[in-house]
Amino acid sequence: MMNFVITEWVENECLAFKMTSGNIVKEYEQRYTIQSITSGSQFTCFEDVKMPYGVIGRAAGLLRRFVSEGRLERMLGKLKILAEA
Repeated sequence: MMNFVITEWVENECLAFKMTSGNIVKEYEQRYTIQSITSGSQFTCFEDVKMPYGVIGRAAGLLRRFVSEGRLERMLGKLKILAEA
């Protein structure tokens, strides 16, 4: 379980949050933005994760990266469907 605090919120533009406590990772921060551009919308996702346990944690982080990227691709696909509806 992880607990977060919102560090930035601009309705319909930006959401950012940072982990305040948890037992899975050492540090965790995310930021999402959406902007209007001439061809539609641009969605940006930033994720910074620091794993515990030194070298072993970094190796686990590489494996976790593939899971995170897959999840992000699914999220973007759903967001695109919602935005185009």
